Amino acid sequence: MSIKKKLGLGVASAALGLSLVGGGTWAAFNDTATINNHFASGTLDLAVIAKKDGQPINFDLSNMKPGDSVERIFTLKNNGTLAIKEVLFNATAGNFKIGDKTAGEGDMHAFLSQFQVDVFNVDRSTGAVNSIYNPNEVANLSEFVKGTYLNKVKPSYKGTVAGTLNLTHLISPYPDSVEGGLPAGDLDDVQIKISFIDNDEKDAKGEYKQNIFQNNKVDFKFNLEATQWDGVEVRSTDGNGEVNNGVQYSADGVKQPDPRTKAKDNGTGEAVTD
Repeated sequence: MSIKKKLGLGVASAALGLSLVGGGTWAAFNDTATINNHFASGTLDLAVIAKKDGQPINFDLSNMKPGDSVERIFTLKNNGTLAIKEVLFNATAGNFKIGDKTAGEGDMHAFLSQFQVDVFNVDRSTGAVNSIYNPNEVANLSEFVKGTYLNKVKPSYKGTVAGTLNLTHLISPYPDSVEGGLPAGDLDDVQIKISFIDNDEKDAKGEYKQNIFQNNKVDFKFNLEATQWDGVEVRSTDGNGEVNNGVQYSADGVKQPDPRTKAKDNGTGEAVTD
């Protein structure tokens, strides 16, 4: 390459460099944008209230004898803003005493087995009465504590957590719905009747075998846990607004309710309005 050509390329390169520097120095156009986002969480709030004012909801009785029975009707109310998927139920017992003396677990279960849960119904506002039991089955309080009563329960009422009963599963006020739960603001009535079994069997001395249960005491608890539905996917094609979490129904990992509206789900994954 000749000296003249080399000098020419050098001048061209220098000119290009000056052009880039000059362009960056004198740029004056600009534009900005902001996307404003808002995220707010809902509340999961399960309340247990008396069916009528003044009525008790707990079983707190003393001085009972065989043949006595007690019934309680209480209401599960969703006081939150999120639909409840399940109300999981289990039973525990403790502080067992014979007279004033603490006794063993075996003695406690012998005493609990004397109490039969004759009725365990879930009653929706529609008026339908739904027993948790399979036909011709009942269980006693010992079975409730051990969890073996679940063998006598309809499959639709077994909770997704092992050893639990679901008081709301597969019950919906919408005839076409295949999912249940407790929508925000909704109510479920629960009816339980417990009887002290009257057994007239006697031992070799002619004494009633149930005499050994006199002056027994035990604390028995019904434990309830409200759970949320699965997460809802809001897609890029969906609009803004509240996610359909107040009356969710169908978010089970397979079907999705429409996140663009608070309309109720009809059990097919599609939202329907009232």
